[in-house]
Amino acid sequence: MIRALWAKLQGMLARPAPPLREAAAASCLGSVASLPAGETLVSPRLFALAEAGDVEAQAALGEHFFDDREENFAACLHWNACAARAGHVGAQSRLATIYHEGLGVERHPETAFYWWYSAACQNHRGAKLMVAAAFDLGIGVEADLMEAAYWASLAYLAARDDPEGRELVDPYCRSVMRKLTEEQKSQALARLQLHVKQD
Repeated sequence: MIRALWAKLQGMLARPAPPLREAAAASCLGSVASLPAGETLVSPRLFALAEAGDVEAQAALGEHFFDDREENFAACLHWNACAARAGHVGAQSRLATIYHEGLGVERHPETAFYWWYSAACQNHRGAKLMVAAAFDLGIGVEADLMEAAYWASLAYLAARDDPEGRELVDPYCRSVMRKLTEEQKSQALARLQLHVKQD
């Protein structure tokens, strides 16, 4: 079940970005009709902003190139890494996926965990669930069932108003909680209550 959840969440995080199109790009780079199927234009202005250090532009390019085509791997890594280092939560989650899946880089579970943890600490719901799974399975980090329960619970709380998200998170959260002893459940609940009070 955990591996199936991991695969499903990876699929949600890895869905292709919407196409980026601008009339200015079409006039500068040629007609949209002349593009090969599946290709999109990216505004030269967006590249200029990203190269000048605009984090939102870097993240937009990182999302645009985030797919499974090898010719996009280098650009995807570059722009997501730039935005992730600047603290962009979506780029951090994508960068984690890049390192977890080995998209244009050698697979590196520890680096993937680092970026998912960073995004989870900024309240990225999908990253919270990936951190829980990493602690549960010991992928990229030493296995720790209490940490897995904590992060799974945080993901559950974040999804409580989203039926689709809750459908994904609830079974996983319950499976982690079933592994805990009664004492561990009490400790996990106390830690979660402390976290909720701080928010």
